[in-house]
Amino acid sequence: MQINVSSNISTFTKAIDAFGRNQIPFATSMALNDAAFEVRKDTIERVWPKSVKLRNPAFMKAVMMPIRGENRATKRKLTATVQNHPTGARHRDYLQRLAVGGVKTPEGRSLAIPAQDLRTRARGGVTAGNRPRPALDKPRTFRQTVNGHEMILRRRTQQRYPLQRLYLLEQSPVTIDNQFSFYEEGSRTARRSMAQNFNKRFAQAKRSARR
Repeated sequence: MQINVSSNISTFTKAIDAFGRNQIPFATSMALNDAAFEVRKDTIERVWPKSVKLRNPAFMKAVMMPIRGENRATKRKLTATVQNHPTGARHRDYLQRLAVGGVKTPEGRSLAIPAQDLRTRARGGVTAGNRPRPALDKPRTFRQTVNGHEMILRRRTQQRYPLQRLYLLEQSPVTIDNQFSFYEEGSRTARRSMAQNFNKRFAQAKRSARR
């Protein structure tokens, strides 16, 4: 998500002196960075926890990049960026699908959708030993069609029942609904932050600048 400002001559800039106008880019960059910090913080502490069943409270903080380096706005680059680490492509695709919805297509014969109680890894995924292929190599684990749906099942004991469903195997693309309101909530937080902080940052810039 990028937070930026279109540069133009507004009624505000016409109403102040030339010295004040020189401070607008600096003040704007600081206000943009304030907004980016607030969006990141709000996403980690409020938006993400209310959007998903939280298994690892540290996940989103670890995934999202700090607001520094190329992500910070400067007086020559009036854009601040809130994003996840670029090295985490798998997380980026996953979070993007949660944020905007979309369609997940099987890469092979079928798409394996894990049962809720399989997602036991700290960051919310499935442990390596419980993934479809390793699971099928274990005793009492097998494929079976139930009511027209192909599944991977596990027999919990040596008895015929009960059976634990590990995966539902879908041959068709699966629609994923939007359940992570990152863009909607982020936009509201950014607008509110800019409205609250720009005047304060502009006053600070004028006080600290040399005439």
